[in-house]
Amino acid sequence: MSDNNIPTPAATTPAPVTVATKAPKSKGLSIYNRVALVLLLVLVIATTTLFTFAVQKTKAQKDMQDEIQTLTEQKDALAAPAWCAQVTPDNTDKVDELYSKYDRMSSAAQEAVKKECKDRVDAVQLLKFNDAENAFTIDSTCELDDAQTTLHCSVDVSPASDTMNELRKTKLEAFQTTDLTLKIWFDESQFVLGTPNHVVDDVATATMTKGEKVSVEFTLPFDTSWGSHYKVAVTKYFPNA
Repeated sequence: MSDNNIPTPAATTPAPVTVATKAPKSKGLSIYNRVALVLLLVLVIATTTLFTFAVQKTKAQKDMQDEIQTLTEQKDALAAPAWCAQVTPDNTDKVDELYSKYDRMSSAAQEAVKKECKDRVDAVQLLKFNDAENAFTIDSTCELDDAQTTLHCSVDVSPASDTMNELRKTKLEAFQTTDLTLKIWFDESQFVLGTPNHVVDDVATATMTKGEKVSVEFTLPFDTSWGSHYKVAVTKYFPNA
């Protein structure tokens, strides 16, 4: 008996199997994300810088405003005594100018002036709106001597109670005294439309106390050519605190 060997197939090597694999994902940022991040950082930096500049600008503006305010207050403080010093009896002819200067001042400057010399402010306002010649009532009596070369006058001066300027006694009561300067004019006519024949300025002075009537007397040389009619008037006045 022969051995019948069952033939075995020749051993074969299995074909290699190729398995497709995916490339591992990068753990870093993509180019797009990097660009976006850079832009975001730039925006943050720019915003922070602008905010810082804005804060600095605001602070600088505030500092400038504070400095301007300080300089203005210093100017007002210096203007007050300068203005007050000009309000004197010798400057009654500058009342309009003084009033205009005060009127053009800022509110703060006006307050500084009032704090420095409120009585001078009241005096200027009184002088501005109350003309001397029309603000007082004059009651006068004048007599010639026997030689008719000397005239003696007695004069009572009171605040006018009814004038267009509305100068009332109560306005002068606020002042301790009021200095008055008088003049007298002469003419042939009782009613003078132009310039009188003769005028004597500063013929007398008087001091009124708290708006009360004041009496004054004066004597002056007289010439009959001046005329037989006369009038005494206040030419200027100045209230004193």
